[in-house]
Amino acid sequence: MCSEDRHITMDRNDFLKLGGTGLAGAVLLGSAGGVSLAQTGSLRTEFESAAHKYGVPVALLLAMGYVNTLWEMPPPSASDYEKGDPEGRGAYGIMQLEQNPWRDTLGRAASLTGLSERQLKTDRAANIEGGAALLSEMVGMPKPHDLDGWQEAVGEYAGTDLYIREVYLTLENGASLTISTGERVTLSPQDVTVPQVYTAQATADYPRAVWRPADPSNYTNSNRETSCNIGKIVIHVAQGTYSGTISAFQKKNYGASAHYVVSRRGALAQCVRGEDIAWHAGWWKTNKHSIGIEHAGYIDNRNSFTRRMYRSSARLSAWCCKKYRIPVDRKHIIGHNEVPGCPGAGGGVDCHTDPGKYWNWKKYMRMVRHYRRRM
Repeated sequence: MCSEDRHITMDRNDFLKLGGTGLAGAVLLGSAGGVSLAQTGSLRTEFESAAHKYGVPVALLLAMGYVNTLWEMPPPSASDYEKGDPEGRGAYGIMQLEQNPWRDTLGRAASLTGLSERQLKTDRAANIEGGAALLSEMVGMPKPHDLDGWQEAVGEYAGTDLYIREVYLTLENGASLTISTGERVTLSPQDVTVPQVYTAQATADYPRAVWRPADPSNYTNSNRETSCNIGKIVIHVAQGTYSGTISAFQKKNYGASAHYVVSRRGALAQCVRGEDIAWHAGWWKTNKHSIGIEHAGYIDNRNSFTRRMYRSSARLSAWCCKKYRIPVDRKHIIGHNEVPGCPGAGGGVDCHTDPGKYWNWKKYMRMVRHYRRRM
């Protein structure tokens, strides 16, 4: 019998908001620790400068930044490491430099660049330079002649092969986005090979998902499909990437997990069996009686939530509602912020704010009802 998972009290509502195209200098926004985030000049120029300095292809850095945060610079508080928090992975900035009990790529980037860890966490150009320096060291010498030659280093950078596929799909398809400063950033499609990623032999409960199991230390083994009622679905936003979230759940003693993770492209992974209790809600009673669904992205970036993501997640929720006889309404399909003890739930304490103001509940519930009727 596992002990109750930790109650989370971190405020995750501070995300960088920069408006207008006339922001030529640094714009500062307070984070949870009172640290200001600096963004100066052109993002494209910052990527090009870091790429040139460390001999890394600029297209590769751009693709990584897009996969990581959609080219936005989250504050440190967005995903500060906190044991037992599914959204607290300890991954910082556009380049997702990590600092947690398992990895310290942030510290290594500081050593390679001579920049402080604080600069790497809060200054956009510094963070990109840190990522470039780290990737350059990982690939070694001589540098590969083409983008495909960097695949192994990209996997080492994130600590998961699934990240390679995310990055190389972005390289193959290209990307274009107007970021919060008003700058339009474009990555042209590249001639690359998108790798296949090993999938565990076992099949997922949900037919449209792939099975990517969390480490057994991060959930409670149970038989609740017959021993107790599953009556809720909890919607989360990961404050990070699809691959990074899955990878975190696979770390021994990470202290958190969710049943499913959904990507912006609509890819779906199951990490915990439905009969077992995932540690996702920060409230034991909710964990015992719910299914947790994480969605890649950040709560304060409206671009995190795509139609493909909504569609994939809504189908999953509809399937769960059918399987566990969960009513399709907002009393039974709730946000993480609505778990007892969180703002909006009458708890009176700081907890989680996901899925946030950009999550379209009306659209999502309409889609869940649509798919449920077709089952």
